[in-house]
Amino acid sequence: MQEDIGAAPKARIVYVGGEDEARSALTVAFEDAGYALVSHEDAGRMDADIGLIDLRGRHVSSRKAQSIAGLLRKSSPESSILIIIDPYIDETARCALRRHGELVVMLTKPDGLIERCRQVLRLRNIAEEAGERLKSLAGLNRLNDFPPISAPAGALRVLIAGEAGPVALSALNALKPITEQSVCVFSAGQALRAVENMRFDAAIFLPKRDSDPLMSLARSLRRHPKHANMPIVFPLHDPDDAAEYAIRGASDFMLTGHIGADLAPKAQLAARRARLQKSMRKFLQACEGDGVRDAGSGAFTATFLAEHGARLCARADQTGRTMSMVTLRIETESKEHGEAEPGRRALHQAARLINRVTRAEDMVARVATNTFLVMMPATTERNAEKAALRIQGVLENTVFRSAGDDLLYGVNVNAVACRRPEGLCIEECVALGFALLRENTEVAVSNAP
Repeated sequence: MQEDIGAAPKARIVYVGGEDEARSALTVAFEDAGYALVSHEDAGRMDADIGLIDLRGRHVSSRKAQSIAGLLRKSSPESSILIIIDPYIDETARCALRRHGELVVMLTKPDGLIERCRQVLRLRNIAEEAGERLKSLAGLNRLNDFPPISAPAGALRVLIAGEAGPVALSALNALKPITEQSVCVFSAGQALRAVENMRFDAAIFLPKRDSDPLMSLARSLRRHPKHANMPIVFPLHDPDDAAEYAIRGASDFMLTGHIGADLAPKAQLAARRARLQKSMRKFLQACEGDGVRDAGSGAFTATFLAEHGARLCARADQTGRTMSMVTLRIETESKEHGEAEPGRRALHQAARLINRVTRAEDMVARVATNTFLVMMPATTERNAEKAALRIQGVLENTVFRSAGDDLLYGVNVNAVACRRPEGLCIEECVALGFALLRENTEVAVSNAP
């Protein structure tokens, strides 16, 4: 069955405008990143994940941009819109275009644009999973078991980190009307101490080069569960520098010449998105109730899997997006000298760890006593295999303890990842996971010395 499944792109991006040469270069770059870039004429009525409008080298009025954005929204109402502009476009035009989509300044290197697309898709996946899970909770009459989803508006607290100079001063002056407090530091070490002791809604990093310690700090903050939602904006002198910065963990860029007019609205929008994303993450992690989550392991029950899994499968078929699955079987290691096997608590500790090493939008369900199914919407099989290796590595390198027992125990994890075939219902998905686990176990036994 798996041999009949072809490789699918991570997302479909509809491209409007631009010369043929620019379109060809972008198509190759997006294909290397795993995305499919198609022109609006070729897309037809196909749903797109992102609409991309290329206005480089063109003078387009606000009305014309509005008509193009309206055309994309008509064909794909749920897709976000990104607008590629030249660095020299004036402030008035940028303000007008910002009403129709997010602006990305680019010359020749598209790495920064691809990173922005990746972040937009990440936010969309979390929002869609929150909406689908809310529907499933409503179907099970569990509407009172989740925190509210909201993005409160208010004055911001912003961190400005980097060498003192005209750029830092411009950023400070631009943010003054919208901030409650702006903290300026000069090094990565001072920035780290600042984020550890204070809460910030956004940060402005001003590295002197792509190997600046601020770049390492930005990557570390993106991986930290407490600071992952804080948006970090990198002002650049040259748009092509975004290519080097994106490789090292940066995800949001702007030109230093645009700071005075664009930094305040950009920081305000980014902070509001971050607050909403944090609220949705909190909802995804907190939705509980009788028949929703297993009390011991913290994984979703088979009852909720039947309701929500069917919704996810239908969503994947309707949108044409790839959905992958990881099936895990946790087995405790036998101890020598006849020690007792670990109790249920050790197994539950291992199961709860799965929720901590998977994404907020992934669904971890318990399908047997020691078997778990992780459903990953909008995820390719290759990425699911990486996730399975990560989960397996974390679990097998963690020591657990049973209740009322001083002995320490380890676990063996049999993990398999696969792409969900199109049209497969949730019951068939569970059966496919068990079949792949059995095949994997048989191969392991036959290869054992």
